[in-house]
Amino acid sequence: MLKFGQTQRMSQELRLQPQQILYYDLLQQPIFALQQRLRTELDENPVLELEEAEDLVEEPEMELKDADEKPDDPIDEPEFSDVDLDEFRNSDTDVHTRRRSQDDEEFEFAPPAIENMYDHLLQQLQLLNFNEKEKRLGEEIIGNIDDDGYLREDLNKIVEDTNLAFQLDVTAEDAEKVLAGIQTLDPVGVGSRNLRECLLVQLKTHTGIEPHEHAIAMRIIEEDFEDYSNHRYDQLSRKLNITPEEIKIADTVIRKLNPKPGEGFLLPLETSIVVPDFVVHENEQGDLILMLNERDMPQVRISPRYLDMMKAARGHKTDAQTKDFLKRKLESAKWFVNALLQRRQTMTRVMQALIETQREFFTEGPDNIHPLIYRDIAERTGFDISTISRVVSAKYVQTDFGVFKLRELFSEGLKTTDGEEVATREIKNKIKSMIEAEEKNSPLNDEKITELLNHQGYKVARRTVTKYREQLRLPPARMRREA
Repeated sequence: MLKFGQTQRMSQELRLQPQQILYYDLLQQPIFALQQRLRTELDENPVLELEEAEDLVEEPEMELKDADEKPDDPIDEPEFSDVDLDEFRNSDTDVHTRRRSQDDEEFEFAPPAIENMYDHLLQQLQLLNFNEKEKRLGEEIIGNIDDDGYLREDLNKIVEDTNLAFQLDVTAEDAEKVLAGIQTLDPVGVGSRNLRECLLVQLKTHTGIEPHEHAIAMRIIEEDFEDYSNHRYDQLSRKLNITPEEIKIADTVIRKLNPKPGEGFLLPLETSIVVPDFVVHENEQGDLILMLNERDMPQVRISPRYLDMMKAARGHKTDAQTKDFLKRKLESAKWFVNALLQRRQTMTRVMQALIETQREFFTEGPDNIHPLIYRDIAERTGFDISTISRVVSAKYVQTDFGVFKLRELFSEGLKTTDGEEVATREIKNKIKSMIEAEEKNSPLNDEKITELLNHQGYKVARRTVTKYREQLRLPPARMRREA
């Protein structure tokens, strides 16, 4: 017999306000994407307007604070107050940036690419039969795809960050479905997690191949890709019971596929140079100077004209529809301006922490990098790890030694025989140098490289050397041998 009744249950849920979602969204966007977003906002919201050039306030360069200094106002969880018309009269709500002086002319920034792979994928994503939740996840996945077109970030980590930041409940199964859809976009195979998956996706959608040849190529990649990629054709023939001639034909088919789908979007040199989000340089006194690259950012403010209209609407008989329109647009404009200010402060704090922890990287060069993970910067700044991930995503920094992705400042660590911790990048550089200097008729195998590293004091296993070599996209010794 069914019984009906009422029960009470207490639970905790993380609910983000729309203003916070906007802040996180702007935080993740690199400078060129933010410029486009800001112009779109100006077109769609009449309450926002461009700041007059003569009203711009010049701000000084930012010198780094001591690591122990903490800001008075933590901003990891931004708060947004209700609309207050008088507040908008205050110049503090205007978004200003440091104007560049003649002394800054040495820092030349290239213009953004006309269309990049990410914009191309995001446009196509809207055409897939996904719901809003899946499209939001798709945007996060696309944002983690690297320049070669591969998704090297752990998919479960992306799901975790997306659920946390946008109050969603997507699952690993949802993520696999969305990723599979992204992999079918142009360029086909983009978003693959490894070469094997990339080739399989392309083969499955490839038309115009003779069915038998297509079937053999699929079997090779699905069932014995390791022997094929290492040119062990005799073992491949025995395992799959196919002839050398069939392997040769299938090899011709596979070689026509694109192992780096993202490369199709590399533009000519004059337009493909990235736009750095930060500039860090060392002055004559040995101090590191940090600048946000906002030179070409349109400067916006709340329109005084619309503030007057809103104030007039309060004291006169104005129809409800007009009042509602003005209020919504004013609130939206305030949220956007505040989110821009929060973004600048967060970006600056995270970049300052990176400079403090990787000072030698900026003063002596990229080979002088220390082990560093997102959690280290999160603890140093008081932000959570997902905030650090958003700041780092698709961002670049210009240094005295070149332009680098912010992700390159992070590296896992290994210990030497003396107990000193070194970054994996240092180990990779050692491996690369050894291979470049090897005798071409007698190349070093992974076991020999491991032995040499151990003699130099680096505690590293052979399987780790193999993993790093593959990440460097260097072939094994037998494929590097020259007669």
